[in-house]
Amino acid sequence: MPRLFLRLLSEATTLPDGEGYALSFEWLIKEGDGSIRSSGHSDYRGLADIADPNIEWLADPENLVVFVPSHFVLAINCGVPGRNSTQMRKALPFAVEEYIASDIELMHIAHGPLKSGHPVACNIISKEIIQNWLDCFESLQIKPGQFILDATLLPTGDEQTSVLFDEQNSNATVVSSAGAATVDLSNLAFALNSVKTSHIVTINGPLSEFERSQLVGEPSIEEVVLSKGGVLNYFAERLNETQAINMLQGDYQPPKATTRGASKWKTVGALAASWATIAFIGIIAQGWWASTEADRLESESYAFYKAAFPTESQPRSLQQIRRRINSKLGQQDGSSGQNTFLALTAHFANVIDTDTQVSSLSYLQQRQELTIEVMLNSYADLDVIKDKLARAGIDVEVVSAEQESQGARSRLRVRYAS
Repeated sequence: MPRLFLRLLSEATTLPDGEGYALSFEWLIKEGDGSIRSSGHSDYRGLADIADPNIEWLADPENLVVFVPSHFVLAINCGVPGRNSTQMRKALPFAVEEYIASDIELMHIAHGPLKSGHPVACNIISKEIIQNWLDCFESLQIKPGQFILDATLLPTGDEQTSVLFDEQNSNATVVSSAGAATVDLSNLAFALNSVKTSHIVTINGPLSEFERSQLVGEPSIEEVVLSKGGVLNYFAERLNETQAINMLQGDYQPPKATTRGASKWKTVGALAASWATIAFIGIIAQGWWASTEADRLESESYAFYKAAFPTESQPRSLQQIRRRINSKLGQQDGSSGQNTFLALTAHFANVIDTDTQVSSLSYLQQRQELTIEVMLNSYADLDVIKDKLARAGIDVEVVSAEQESQGARSRLRVRYAS
């Protein structure tokens, strides 16, 4: 997939008439196979054509990379106290404060990996400058995924220093393992001599004979010959070879990638979620109505029994009401007794544990009483069973209980409370 690379050459400042920004930059579009589609220099108006938000591949912020010149950024490596990344992140502003002259609150600090006991690479830039760039892009609906300090893409190592000459050849960026700085050409030799170096790599131009004569220690010099696309293409190719810090961190973190396909499914998902919410509300409403109706019928049943039989004790459950009514109506046939046996057996099965052993069952139809012999784990299980059955309107009589090696052997009589 293509990628658009921009190298900022100026700050973004609002035009006097408020119609757009003053901005200068280089741009380059590379295809997925590494070939260059097109490149050039442009301004704010040209950016609107180059980075048209309707281009599908630009919908992914990772396909828009911005390189920031080193004279806008202070790049340092510093020690940060802390035993873990959370503590180090909190201590970071205080650790870098001594390196800057302005208020730390006005600066954005982008950092590399936080490892206790190791120096932390930091890129420090004015919040106003980076916010103006982002506002400029936002005005054109452009969402960059990376802001990279160009100096961090230059090759460095032990006693190796890189020199990047600018387009106007008026100054140069010097990068070593100690950090990066932009210097006038008149001070270039002094800057190179201030760092320990045995190998110098020059990009976008050579050292002059005078500058070579001023070097101390006779370091080897390597000149990088740029291909089509110049410095910007060199940065684009180096991006995959280095672990550069993305300065879009914290408040400036880029949005997640979205595509037209993802947007379509997001709409479908939102619609499905809406229907699911409506269905869920319907189920809740139906459940609430059923619960309310059940409560009303239960209250009416108790009221009816109390009005019909005012001298009798109030039943404790609807099942008790049904049994009393059946008894008064003379419904004590075999079918009713069989139903009682099944109901008592089912209730008892629901309240015992799966490891409870039932030795025998016997049912006396005349008294509608079920006698059960079981082996329980302990006597405490008896109280649990009695409480659970009592809540179902069933009386439990403990005929006998003996402690054996396997547990508590108990003989119980259960019947519906009258």
